[in-house]
Amino acid sequence: MYPSKILWRWLGAVGASLAGLAGLFIICQIILRLRSKLHPRPMPLRLAGVLRSSTRRRLLGSPEKIVERAGVAPGMHVLEIGPGTGYFTPALARCVAGQGKQGRVTCVEIQPEMIDMLRQHLNEEGIEHVEIVQGDAQKLSFSDESFDLIFLATVVGEVPDTQACFTTCARLLKPGGTLAVTEYVIDNDFLLPGAITRFAVKAGFQDAAYSGVPWWTYTARYRKPNAVPNIACVSSSRLYP
Repeated sequence: MYPSKILWRWLGAVGASLAGLAGLFIICQIILRLRSKLHPRPMPLRLAGVLRSSTRRRLLGSPEKIVERAGVAPGMHVLEIGPGTGYFTPALARCVAGQGKQGRVTCVEIQPEMIDMLRQHLNEEGIEHVEIVQGDAQKLSFSDESFDLIFLATVVGEVPDTQACFTTCARLLKPGGTLAVTEYVIDNDFLLPGAITRFAVKAGFQDAAYSGVPWWTYTARYRKPNAVPNIACVSSSRLYP
């Protein structure tokens, strides 16, 4: 048999194997994502190490970059919902305390074990001005109009009643405040910008800004109007695909 024929057969076998693996990967992703849609839940504790992995940093971007895209500024009072082990929290805390400002970060996390890991991470980073509260994103008990910005990163799809979460965010934000949502496709509960925008508009937010790639990783920002409109009359004319 000629060497060229052997080579072509070998390449064909390799190609078939790769195609099979790719097909298996796609099927597994479809199953996992369907399960996430049907049964939303917080990230399992066994996967907590993924939240601060170098791979995640390369795929999603640095925390500082995402915080900048979200519109966080010195002096703000920021609410971070679902911080997990604290991938973004130190960057948020440093940003709001920049330029000598006395900004604050409040974190709401539903899993006590994640809170323990978050506290440890903040201690390692030397971060002190962060309030940590155990709670449910669907029913937060903070006073109305308490926050300048609410930060949701790769967490929306984990909340069973997403609309209740967005409505609560509208109540907690000061007039003119910002709801910043970051998603990336590696998450099994990834949501496209159009879905996020529909939740936001229904809660009374105005579409403010958008950056990133919709099918990979993006940050969408929504503004709470100075005078909250009648939600039934809010226009949803601008929806991302």
